[in-house]
Amino acid sequence: MVKKRSGTRQGNKRPDDDDLVNIIFTWSLEDVMNQNLFVDEVNVIPDRFVGLKSYLEAFRAPLLEEMRAEMSSNLETLPNGSSAKHIQSLVGVPAGVRKCPLYRVTISGYRGACAPCIGDIVVLTKTMPRRPSDLASKGADSYCLAHVKEIVTRRSFIIRASKKIEDENSYAFAASLLAFIPYARIWRCLDYDYALKRNPPLVMDVAGVAVQNTSSMGSSSHRVNGGTDELVSRLPAFGLNESQAGAIQSCVSAMQGSGGSSSTSRFSLIWGPPGTGKTKTISVLLLLLMTTSTNRSRYRVLTCAPTNTAISQVASRLLALRKQHSAAVGGGCHGDLLLFGNKEKMGIDGDLKEIFLDNRVKILRKCLSPATGWKQCLRSLEAFLCFPSVLRLQYAAACGETGLQESSFVRSKFHDIFQKLSRCFHTIMAHIPKSVILEKNYKNIVLLTTILENFSKLLGKSTPRSEVLADILLREKDPDGSDGRVEYSELIANLRQSKTQILGVIRALLLGMKLPVTSFHLKIKKFCLQSASLIFCTVSGSAKLHGQNMDLLLIDEAAQLKECESLVPLQVSGLKHAVLIGDECQLPATVKSKAADSALLGRSLFERLTILGHQKHLLNMQYRMHPSISIFPNLSFYDQRILDGPNVIQVRHERSFLKGAMFGPYSFINIENGREDHHGRSKRNMAEVTAIKKILYGLYQACVGTGEGVSVGVICPYAAQVEAIHSVIGDASARRPLDVRVNSVDGFQGSEEDIIILSTVRSNSTGAIGFLSNRRRANVALTRARHCLWVLGDAATLLGSGSVWGELVRDAVDRRCFYDWDGGASLLRAARWCGQEYQVAGGAAEPSTAPAFDTSLGVPGLSGGADICDALASLQLA
Repeated sequence: MVKKRSGTRQGNKRPDDDDLVNIIFTWSLEDVMNQNLFVDEVNVIPDRFVGLKSYLEAFRAPLLEEMRAEMSSNLETLPNGSSAKHIQSLVGVPAGVRKCPLYRVTISGYRGACAPCIGDIVVLTKTMPRRPSDLASKGADSYCLAHVKEIVTRRSFIIRASKKIEDENSYAFAASLLAFIPYARIWRCLDYDYALKRNPPLVMDVAGVAVQNTSSMGSSSHRVNGGTDELVSRLPAFGLNESQAGAIQSCVSAMQGSGGSSSTSRFSLIWGPPGTGKTKTISVLLLLLMTTSTNRSRYRVLTCAPTNTAISQVASRLLALRKQHSAAVGGGCHGDLLLFGNKEKMGIDGDLKEIFLDNRVKILRKCLSPATGWKQCLRSLEAFLCFPSVLRLQYAAACGETGLQESSFVRSKFHDIFQKLSRCFHTIMAHIPKSVILEKNYKNIVLLTTILENFSKLLGKSTPRSEVLADILLREKDPDGSDGRVEYSELIANLRQSKTQILGVIRALLLGMKLPVTSFHLKIKKFCLQSASLIFCTVSGSAKLHGQNMDLLLIDEAAQLKECESLVPLQVSGLKHAVLIGDECQLPATVKSKAADSALLGRSLFERLTILGHQKHLLNMQYRMHPSISIFPNLSFYDQRILDGPNVIQVRHERSFLKGAMFGPYSFINIENGREDHHGRSKRNMAEVTAIKKILYGLYQACVGTGEGVSVGVICPYAAQVEAIHSVIGDASARRPLDVRVNSVDGFQGSEEDIIILSTVRSNSTGAIGFLSNRRRANVALTRARHCLWVLGDAATLLGSGSVWGELVRDAVDRRCFYDWDGGASLLRAARWCGQEYQVAGGAAEPSTAPAFDTSLGVPGLSGGADICDALASLQLA
């Protein structure tokens, strides 16, 4: 039995992550490896609940079981030594008031080893086990679980150990077993006492709890002024189709009614099948919400996605859309937008730098600093104009023995102050929203900049006595212009007038501008978060918004999230409405535990709301796939509800990369003599690897011949097949201008390429295809191609599987898109079409010169091509 956590929290205090760590520390490694540890506690998560407590508790045991399964999976990799790090030293550190055993661990830099991530659950071991069971069998003395509390250096970190370590030299290796932080954030949201205190309306609705007086929760309640009419009038500028425009109108209408007590009024679902432009739809919705007037100054929107890559793509699309329609949306500064997360995983560059939180804090730090910031610059300018005695002392110090003229000093001093102030103003207007600066201050900044530019021009004018210009600033009294020249008298009058205007605007800004004056990193970070009206982050990262008030939540790829993961952003304060965008016909969240999967831990909130009868708005026009590619998924997964967009039915969308019907827009290529083989715990099919290698070589030669780049995705359901293909095609740079990407089905979700080559791998006499039979996985694999989709597989095995892949083979036969692999003879014809010289050896096409990647690997037993009737006759059904 798992020990229950002890102790209770008082008031509205956030749950402590140590509560969950304490539970994990009660597990032995034998418990971690025990698939039945929670067998009596994990129950199927129901569709409906009687209240908030039953709703939250339904996820706790399955989540613990999933954590156990992930730790067990990582434990199994320990014997190969790739994940374990050699401990160089382990030293105790004072625990302070917490009285828990803390140690500083330093690892060796062997093979570039670095510290685990902060928050990780790690295991310290005395020896490197030959198998995971070795650790468990040797007892608790052979290992120690620990929680990484702090990263000190690249190879040094502080841990909280599950027990006191008597001999600090006893442990030789450390390995991460669990990325703890994402689980900890979910666990906090499952704390009933804390959730009851916060009373988040969206979560209460999902749990079946009636919510009253929602306007008192979080930020002040308001609706979009002008309703859908204002938005409808602006939609035509974005070139949306009817379903996309309808989805946006539906969301806005639902948001207007979000003050009701029904959960259906608080959630909008947008169903976005592959290539239907859901990202564009999201971007237009966000852009319109940013620029639509409300009953108050701003409408705050939190936009989330499952991964750093996914959320950065959404942010990039919005930035591009705003730039494209800058006139229609009235421009806007970058300060309205804010993105935060893992910089490396997001690939922060270009415009994304302008909205990335860490970069913005760095930019604003100098501008808000007490020593160099906007307020200091204004005061310096005020002192320059009002305190001639100070200016004279500065002039005397600068003059020295150089004989510097007063007028030159004044111009130089003014220019320096003006440049610093201009830089501050430019940063403020670019990175702080106008709604935060306030309209009157914004206008005064523009006015002051204009006046200062004119003042600079006046100071630069030549006069018979140029040094007298400095008297206006260096003397207690202004010069009288007694030389009698009219133009000189006018110049003095203009300088006096500008000086008065400048001082007036300076004093107005010093009184009116409420921007922070600080160089403290955390204060500037908090200010940036409070200032932005649209925040982008991962679903897990939204936990960092504790204390921020948002109005609307938008979750992209919502069907890829566990429902309990969605609770993290759903508990952000102030939310009145949520828009979930996803497609439950594509891959769900990954669940490693079979027990947790059976308990429906992987089911998303998007799916559950759908099951409960919540209406989904379908985006029904796809703009990605050639019609020949879209036919089968449209029929098999979407009941023929998806239309082909005008761009894909045009002749120019049909592109021929290799000559021959086998390499048309859509084909099933039967490799009947190949056989799957086990490679570790995975599978591969070397006959398909060889065929793919030859196809890629043909494409490479075609690209070289035409000089045009082509993107190719090679999708394999098994990791061993991915590895095998990588090993035979070699260095990616050698294939240019052919851009080849090889990955698993899961790794391709959300991506698209010109050509997709799909290797099904499975080839056996029983029709067994394992997890390949998953319809969602098949849907993802079959909907990534823009121009060509070539499916490689053993038709007999797939037909005998009784799965969607059997349907695909029959469809290919019916549509006359079924071909037997001919060992490369078709590629010989394709190569000749490209104008290349070849030598034929052993029935395979070989180049007369060295290729970018070798094609010498043979495919024994493959016969020449057959027509469709012969192919049908040759199928051996299981």
